[in-house]
Amino acid sequence: MGDIRMKSLCHVFSWGLFLIPALLAAQVRETPGSLSQVDGANPQGYIQGSNNEGILFSPSSGGQAQLIPYSKINGEGLGKQIRFSEKNDLMISPRDLFAKEDYVAAAAAFGKVAQDYAFIQGIPMNFATEALFYQLESLKRAGQYGALGPLVNTSQAETINTKLPEVYRRPLAFLKLWALFGANDMSKLKEALAIYQETATGSEKLLKAPNFVSMPSNEISQIAFLRAKVFESEGEKSKALDDYYRAFTVAFGNDVLLSKLAMGGAMQIQISDPKVAEDNKVAVEQLKGLAYMYARRFGKDSMPANFQKYAVKPEVQLPEVSEGTSAEPAATADGAKAGEKKSEAKDAPAKEDAKASIPDAKEKKK
Repeated sequence: MGDIRMKSLCHVFSWGLFLIPALLAAQVRETPGSLSQVDGANPQGYIQGSNNEGILFSPSSGGQAQLIPYSKINGEGLGKQIRFSEKNDLMISPRDLFAKEDYVAAAAAFGKVAQDYAFIQGIPMNFATEALFYQLESLKRAGQYGALGPLVNTSQAETINTKLPEVYRRPLAFLKLWALFGANDMSKLKEALAIYQETATGSEKLLKAPNFVSMPSNEISQIAFLRAKVFESEGEKSKALDDYYRAFTVAFGNDVLLSKLAMGGAMQIQISDPKVAEDNKVAVEQLKGLAYMYARRFGKDSMPANFQKYAVKPEVQLPEVSEGTSAEPAATADGAKAGEKKSEAKDAPAKEDAKASIPDAKEKKK
């Protein structure tokens, strides 16, 4: 009986030894790829890790990997000739969700790729870092600003600055601003926004809200919206209203989500004006003008119920609401009046929403 038991234990033990290599191989995180080396070799195999010095590369799945320094791989800087065989297959579903504007699902899909393949984030132009960037961008577009903070300031997020082209760096800086907004840290947000506005001197100090330094329109609209939130948190409703007008005027034709948010913020300030409740014609007509434009652009049904009754074409266009909630057109960064562009937008038919797509980093301009 003892011999039988001993034989059974030996049998189990021998099978265990046989399975150990397979189990270890299964635990190795890897992705297939190929290299172009300076010595002329073009090995195909599996990437199992990376850092700033080189990559861990094995000729076989689950095999013993060797560190191959970047100095032995063809290409300079971010142009190292390292190819990832799985990239297109792994990124196609998240990209499709992003293009369909299903940003909640896109954030989850990009996040899974970024997490599962974090071991390649030390490699120039790796797809895990790219996925992390679009996870952050998707979270922003989904309005999940609070979820940005835990991700945007990590060492993994820093690889967006170091392992992807320079064109990604500026958007990452703006994502950090949205993270501050998501954390409701208005003090730090105000401090961070200061570098984007012109220093007011002389008579310019009389402006309700300072102008911004020269920036692309998509950046102006973001900065204006975020600064409006800061002003609103400080009780500066007039300045907040100016910036909301700036934001939706600039974003009206190219950033549907931000334009909608800014219009909503402006209407909320206007409807809270006591003169609207008093049925003051100036205040009511001003609110009607904005609500009417919102309805034409986004549809009346998408408006909160308390705004819908104002979504009718106003009888007159008036620049002032009342003291403390002025809707006087604010100067944009290029000196144009927001109200001038806003008027044109009211007269133009609503444009179809442009489909969002993931930009090709190679085709972006700085």
